[in-house]
Amino acid sequence: MDSNEIMKAIEGAKTMKNKEVQLKTELTRDEVQEILEAYRIMDAICTDFREMFDTDLSKVRRLEDVSTKLKDMFDFRPPTDSEGDPNHWRPYVLPDDDRAWYSKPKKDE
Repeated sequence: MDSNEIMKAIEGAKTMKNKEVQLKTELTRDEVQEILEAYRIMDAICTDFREMFDTDLSKVRRLEDVSTKLKDMFDFRPPTDSEGDPNHWRPYVLPDDDRAWYSKPKKDE
């Protein structure tokens, strides 16, 4: 499978507009954990591409779009450091993880 075929597989949903597709609506925690791992891998690849500039940029953009959609879909969160600040560069965690970062609303002054 070459890189173009891989990108077509990743974008499969876009090519199946007129087909009836039954989607699984419930996932187990283990399944979501595996999806998180896929997101982490995609995110790492995107970071390497951005830093080394060694690939076709349109493929990187598509991969980054899929990575972001996956992160947003499952609300993967950056982990916090010892002071409670987000570590956006570290592998993201599930939203119910004790280390998951959430912004705190600013109190009215």
